[in-house]
Amino acid sequence: MKLKYYILFFAFIFTTSVFGNDLLTTAEKAYDTKNYKEAIKDYEKLLADGFKSYQLYFNLGNSYYRDKQLGKAIYNYELARKLDPNDEDVRINLGIAAAKTVDKIDSKENFFIAAVKTNVLASFDTSGWAWMSVLSVIVFCLFLFLFISSTSIMIKRISLFVAFISLIGFLSTYFLGYSALRSKYENKFAIILVREIKIMNEPTSTASSKFSLHEGTKIRVVENNGDWVLIKLDNGNEGWVKLNSVGII
Repeated sequence: MKLKYYILFFAFIFTTSVFGNDLLTTAEKAYDTKNYKEAIKDYEKLLADGFKSYQLYFNLGNSYYRDKQLGKAIYNYELARKLDPNDEDVRINLGIAAAKTVDKIDSKENFFIAAVKTNVLASFDTSGWAWMSVLSVIVFCLFLFLFISSTSIMIKRISLFVAFISLIGFLSTYFLGYSALRSKYENKFAIILVREIKIMNEPTSTASSKFSLHEGTKIRVVENNGDWVLIKLDNGNEGWVKLNSVGII
């Protein structure tokens, strides 16, 4: 009975892998022949079937970009960057697409500080910052031990200096890792997917509109209320939008 179960299980895995590879090949061929709508359909089918990777989101983003669907292109680039923050191609294509958005929103925070903070936190995922913290502690302990056990004045000076730098490194990476973790779970962002949308005063279709946003604009999600989400911009403006009009990152 167990043997039959394992045979069926591995047959299912094999069939799924082959199907996924065939569909991926079909999607890539469609993209190469500039049949972007077909490529989008195949890539979306792969995602619906559970095949997820930053390359898949990146390729889907490229397909949407070529099909002139800027909002969905940026949304998928953001999902790709979420899975692999250090991929240079994702960063470049996301930057190119974001530069074509209509809405230019001024931030209340100093632009230089905001840009540096965003880029630094995005350099590693939370596990990356954790490993750097652990490495810093190990280096600190090793050189502290060397400082205590050595009888050479020169070695003591060098080991004390390295231990001090390692301690600063640990404190810095711990703080950045904690900030990245808070940003990951407390700050939820979304991308406007439709050409233009009215931002409402209240979560109802009959409410008055406050302002408009256009596809590709990145917004902060503050609260969910059924089919509506409360969003906030970097300039402090906020309002309600339909959930199906945005893509949650």
